[in-house]
Amino acid sequence: MITYFTKFLFILLISLPFLGKSQKKPSIRWEPGISITKKLDSRWSYNFSLSGRQRFTNFGEGEKNLKTDRWEVKSFGTYTLFGSKKLSLGYMYRTVDPFEPESGWEHRITQQFAFITNFGGFRLGNKFRIEQRIRSTNYLTRLRYAISNDFPLQGESLDPKEFYLIGGNELVYAFNVLGDELENRFSLGIGRLIQGGQKIQFSVVSINSDLISSNRDHIIQFESVYYFSL
Repeated sequence: MITYFTKFLFILLISLPFLGKSQKKPSIRWEPGISITKKLDSRWSYNFSLSGRQRFTNFGEGEKNLKTDRWEVKSFGTYTLFGSKKLSLGYMYRTVDPFEPESGWEHRITQQFAFITNFGGFRLGNKFRIEQRIRSTNYLTRLRYAISNDFPLQGESLDPKEFYLIGGNELVYAFNVLGDELENRFSLGIGRLIQGGQKIQFSVVSINSDLISSNRDHIIQFESVYYFSL
């Protein structure tokens, strides 16, 4: 039997080849949110989420900059195929710097294919995404691939009031007529299952951007999400 420590080590190791390093001090952010999922029938489900982001420091020298730099609302419709594979279509609306005189906006359309693979005793979640980002400043296409693993801290299955660990890695490739860029996101988190299909999860995400160029930026983002399943 593979131990939980071995699973954790596996998640860490798969991310190491992709982690970029920046000579700058990271930008520190916090992103709270809520996510509600409604199962419509045996095949269809719907998800709605609302989140914001609070910035504490800027890129570069780590200077303080306390500001709310975005609010966003997202919705996804998901159809489950045979073998628990899932196809999703989503839409997001985001306001950028909502409390600034000249705030920006973004509309985003997302197509996603998600599936589970088993490798050496690991149950890995895989997500492929294509995004069309229509922003107030430009248009951008993104290709994303994420792999993740989660497991309970007590026993083989997760019961109400018990905790679990989750970790994963995601590569994001973005491009438009102006150029392209590559980003890596490595995350570790802990969550707790609550009765009634609810859970709360806290994560730390290390984001390394502009990996194609030498002008790399680093972001440390703390995320807290409350999940509802109806």
